[in-house]
Amino acid sequence: DITVKFVPYDFIKALGGEKLVDVQLGDQVEREVTVLFLDIRDFTSLAEQMTPEDNFKFVNAFNSRLGPLIREHRGFINQYLGDGIMAIFPDNAKDALHAAIDIQQSLLSFNEKRISYGRKPINVGIGMHTGSLIMGITGDEHRLDAATISDTVNTASRIESLTKHFGVSILLSEDSLDQIENKSEFHFRYLGKVQVKGRRKPVNIYECFNGDPEEMIDRKINLLDHFETGLKYYLQGSFNKAIESFDQALQINQHDMPAQLFRSKSNDLAVEGVSPEWSGIEMMDKK
Repeated sequence: DITVKFVPYDFIKALGGEKLVDVQLGDQVEREVTVLFLDIRDFTSLAEQMTPEDNFKFVNAFNSRLGPLIREHRGFINQYLGDGIMAIFPDNAKDALHAAIDIQQSLLSFNEKRISYGRKPINVGIGMHTGSLIMGITGDEHRLDAATISDTVNTASRIESLTKHFGVSILLSEDSLDQIENKSEFHFRYLGKVQVKGRRKPVNIYECFNGDPEEMIDRKINLLDHFETGLKYYLQGSFNKAIESFDQALQINQHDMPAQLFRSKSNDLAVEGVSPEWSGIEMMDKK
């Protein structure tokens, strides 16, 4: 059925159909899912170096690597976004996390080939969030579209955008983390509480660094205790103690972006001071 190439079969199935003709305007269902957003970093500057034809070839070649990895872990790509994707995992957040890790590891070999051709490596940010999602058919009698409506989608998108802020590859919310059994299989790092744009409640954010190169994973494991101590002091408002701990983390890996970020913030707040109401919540008012 050619239609499943335009509307994922999993989407149609969730609405109780087997084929696209089985669903109609207004059909909708609410489910708890994990939404994953992926974005190619600095895509605009990358695209400027290519012709429109080469641009399409690159995007399609890149997407052809993502699709099988998403499907392998029981997810489906709901939207291609030009410089990224939105995928839905109906069963468990662990599926989404495995897919995210596999994508990052696949990129390592993809980039080796690009570098050998004298091209720049591709970096992506991946964010995921678990929650309620409404999937349904919207439009009018002449034009139908498969749509998703949910705060979960917006939150997952905002979490992905934070990967650049923190300088990490994979971020997930606490709602996703809570769904994952056997957490010891993965390497997580708590990065604090963030107030994302469009959401009233702040979100606890975690990095998963299993998809990083081996050497980087080892360094992040080795500095984790110092980082966690520094973050604890930071959230308590003990900024000078926080600086000491972040400095110890940076001695192990001077390029660790989260340690650099919180070290800099601790230094600024130690000088400026904070109000008694200060909570340590990171305010993010950008998409």
